Parts: sequence; C-alpha cells; structure tokens
Amino acid sequence: VCPSPLRFAEYFTRSFKSGTTIATTGSDTSATNNSNSLTAILSLHGLFILMLNHQLEYPQFYNSLYTLLHPRILYTKHRSRFLRLLSQSLLSNSMLPAYVVAAFCKKLCRLALSGPPSGGLFVLALVSNLLRKHGECACLIHRKGVVMEDVFVEEVDDLVKSRALESSLWELTALEKHYHTAISTLAKSVGTEIDKTTPMHDMEDFMVHTYKSLFEQEKNRLGGQGGGKKKKGGSSRVSLTFVEPEGLFTKEDVF
Repeated sequence: VCPSPLRFAEYFTRSFKSGTTIATTGSDTSATNNSNSLTAILSLHGLFILMLNHQLEYPQFYNSLYTLLHPRILYTKHRSRFLRLLSQSLLSNSMLPAYVVAAFCKKLCRLALSGPPSGGLFVLALVSNLLRKHGECACLIHRKGVVMEDVFVEEVDDLVKSRALESSLWELTALEKHYHTAISTLAKSVGTEIDKTTPMHDMEDFMVHTYKSLFEQEKNRLGGQGGGKKKKGGSSRVSLTFVEPEGLFTKEDVF
C-alpha cells in the first residue's frame, strides 16, 4: 500500500496529456492509437480514484473526460474500461452542474448516431439515467416552441462553450428510426420515465454487449417466438423471403 497516493497525481496528469496528444495525430497506426487511448483512459481512471478516495482536487477532470468522447472510442479495443469510467464518474456525483450533464448527454447521443449498436444501447441507458437523476436537464427533450437551430458546438472541449444546455436532444428522434429494434425501443423510452420508483438501468448490463452477443440475443429471441419453421433438431428457421426463388436467373434474362 502506497503511504502517499497523491504523489501519483502529477504522473497521471502527464500520462493523460501524453496519451491524448499522440492519439489525436493522424500518423499513428490502429494498434498504436489503441495503446495511446488506453494510456489516457487508465491515467484518467487513476485521477478519478485519487479524487474519490484521497480528496484530490482536479477541476479539469470532466473536461478531460469529455475530450475522450470521439467516434473511435466506441470501437476501441478497451471500450469497456472507458464506458465503466464514464458511467461511474457521471452517475456517482449528484452535484454536477446542469451544463456538464447536458454536454455529455448531447455529445454521447451524437456519437450514438454513427457508433455500433452495442455502443448505442449503452449511450441511451446512460443518458436516460442522467436525465432522471438531473431533472434540470429535462429541457433537452421537452423544449417547446418553433423549430430551432442546433446551437451545440461539437468541436470545442470546454463544457461551458459547448452551449449544450441551449440545444435539444434531437438525436433521440433519429435513433427511434434505428435499424436495430432494441435501440429504437430504448430511444423512445428516454425521458418518458415519469414514475420515480422505476429503477434505473444497470449500466453493467450494457457494457458487455458486442456485435456477436447482440446477434445471438436476437437469434434466440426470434427462435423463441415460434414464428419460424421447425427443423428436426428442434431449432427454428427464420424465413428470409416470401417466395422461394426457382433459380438465379429467370427466363427473361439475357444471360
């Protein structure tokens, strides 16, 4: 056990700056980029532990966490580490200013539009929990009036300058049209949980999803409905076409 853990604060800070600086350059390979992203994530997690357990004052923590929200973070090899840090740091603090919560919700929903389905499910669950935990951010989904221009500034890393609290989560409407039914259903439920007794989403359930797990989950769901034809082994076979084709080409083809 280290007698003075705070001595690592400077080391974590320098490591984080080094990881984020190198990771943003376009000359790195994919493997190097993943390594640098991991360095930044682990450094920020170390700072979070020092803040949580050893009263470290690090005012730039949430700004630093915000800088890691880029499209490739949902595809990185060490995504689960970052998602766990993100959920712990945002949900464990009930005193976060409204502009901080709004900026993270807005940026996360923007990433979900181009991210994988597994990342989209996590984002929607986290945003749902944050909006229920911080009622002052309800204006993001219940803003009334004429159609407005989105004033959110995505390029800045300063949470205040992002102007997220003046914007709206129109991305939720777009995610309601998502090709994956789970994302579409979850997007429709965000902001509609009026009953405070309804338990919040368990974020650990959304960190383990991958393309393979979602595919298996959907296959098992369709197989359990009994809508497909049964084979001898007992498993169901899902029909992909209404009319079985007789061949690759028809008689009218010139081949």
